[in-house]
Amino acid sequence: MESKKEKCIILGPSASGKDYLKRKLSERGLKSLVKYTTRPPREGEVDGVEYKFVTQEIFHRMIESSRFLLHQEFGVWPKDKEPEKWYYGISREDFENSQVMILTPGEFSQVEGLDRQNYFVVLLDIPEDIRRQRLSVRNDNNDSIDRRICADRDDFSTRIDYDLKISDPDFEVEMVWDLMY
Repeated sequence: MESKKEKCIILGPSASGKDYLKRKLSERGLKSLVKYTTRPPREGEVDGVEYKFVTQEIFHRMIESSRFLLHQEFGVWPKDKEPEKWYYGISREDFENSQVMILTPGEFSQVEGLDRQNYFVVLLDIPEDIRRQRLSVRNDNNDSIDRRICADRDDFSTRIDYDLKISDPDFEVEMVWDLMY
């Protein structure tokens, strides 16, 4: 069997199934990337599993000491709260040692020049009405659905170099696995 790609990069807007795909590929033995973030954990999220939750002070010290391969800032407008900034980052070490990762288009553009032939890029392009419904049942009070959908439209408005585009909300992980390896 020929190994086609070293790493799987998953791209997709909010509630498109990125975490599901990442979890299922991790269950097959791929080492999963865990990003750093300053945003508050959602209900049920565990530090070090979904994200490495850090303070803004620690995050900025990591930037200053060049620990990140890439990082991004997002402005958010939580319900009934003042706007705030959240930061997300990927350490060099974590990126190099991971096989499956979720990236934003902005993050992907920062790593795109790195040996592209070693990545299998999956774009989840699930219809907006289905994503809105999924977001509504999450009861995520940290951010508004409309803001996320709008931001996703902007983020995914540019061309993305992908190997597989999935539009079926009930996609089979087996298909992704088979195409990767």
